[in-house]
Amino acid sequence: MTTITKLNQWLQAGLITPAQHANILSFEAERRQNANGWLYSFMILGAVIIGLGVISLIAANWAHIADSTKLGVDFALLSVLAGGIFWQYPQRRHGVWFEVLLVSFMLLCLASIGLISQIFHISGQWYHALLFWAAITFLLSLFARSLFTRFFWVTLLLQGLVWSLVDFTTPDIWQQWKTLPAVLLLAPLLSATLYYATFPVKTLRGFSTSLYFWFQITAMIALAMIDIARSGGEMTEYQLAWFVPAYMTAGLLALGILLHREYRWLNRLLLLGALGLLLLYFHPDWLFSGQSRYSLFGSQAQATVSFWQADDIRAPLLTLAILFLYALHSGNSGRQHTFNLVTFLIGLRFVILYFQAMGGLAATGVGLIVSGSLIIGMTWLWYKSRDRLRAWTTGLQT
Repeated sequence: MTTITKLNQWLQAGLITPAQHANILSFEAERRQNANGWLYSFMILGAVIIGLGVISLIAANWAHIADSTKLGVDFALLSVLAGGIFWQYPQRRHGVWFEVLLVSFMLLCLASIGLISQIFHISGQWYHALLFWAAITFLLSLFARSLFTRFFWVTLLLQGLVWSLVDFTTPDIWQQWKTLPAVLLLAPLLSATLYYATFPVKTLRGFSTSLYFWFQITAMIALAMIDIARSGGEMTEYQLAWFVPAYMTAGLLALGILLHREYRWLNRLLLLGALGLLLLYFHPDWLFSGQSRYSLFGSQAQATVSFWQADDIRAPLLTLAILFLYALHSGNSGRQHTFNLVTFLIGLRFVILYFQAMGGLAATGVGLIVSGSLIIGMTWLWYKSRDRLRAWTTGLQT
């Protein structure tokens, strides 16, 4: 007897309510879909490859095809895919073909934007096209049940939003490579802001996993980049205007943190503290002067710079402080995998700091032995202490 048959019998017997019946069916469908995630991924990958093959064949004869034919074929394909989606939706909403057709239609919408702009000579940037594509496919993406489909839409949305916002305050962004830190700072802040925005609306919660993933990836990249840049005395000639979109997004993010119902006040304070330190880290000249010092023992330090004024001392300390605050928040929130990752990054930064400080000693045989022993000792200490530390952070109260 199938699960659906049992549920129908329980519903008729009055053992469960219609709402419970619908929730159980939705849960079971989601569970089956997650179990067959590899099937969805390969089917969608095959559809993408077929699409690339069709594009290659068309591109080889592109100059000989009339514009009206190009548009006619494009809209015909869109119509066929839309019909297939409509046909698959009523009873096979959770089926693999529904997701394949959905992704194919969304990809063809993106290709159609490029085709129309090429035929009618519409100028614009690629990230503006991504933003427009995300807007016109938003309602369609709400029907997706595959994580791949939602991840694909979120990824292109973030690309379009980040580059468009930075371009709004910095014209000719591609001519100024120094604006890259503004992009790297905005990416995690925007991902986190949209992540919190999904919680009040139930239909948007399917995007939260993808947004949280990109927040963690972009945050680690941004933190590593700013650490390297500050330790090397860079970013002394950057303009504050480049970071205006990031500061505005940070204000919205702070509001999202304060209004998040699942957080205790300790979590809010920890996240706001980490956010404030990150903004301070990226500020052009509040804390970092560009005076670098590459040895903790002063062999290469400038005589006018004190120990605590050296950029390569402040940078790792600020990095460790941000990671420590976020580790406390992760442990206190019960995010075990995130807690393990962040505490590992803390240990890794300590090891890198050691090699920065003891670079000369590490070049000798005794230094290598000491360095290797230190790495093994720190790794073992982290492995043995992480459970106790996580239990301590989980039990923290405001």
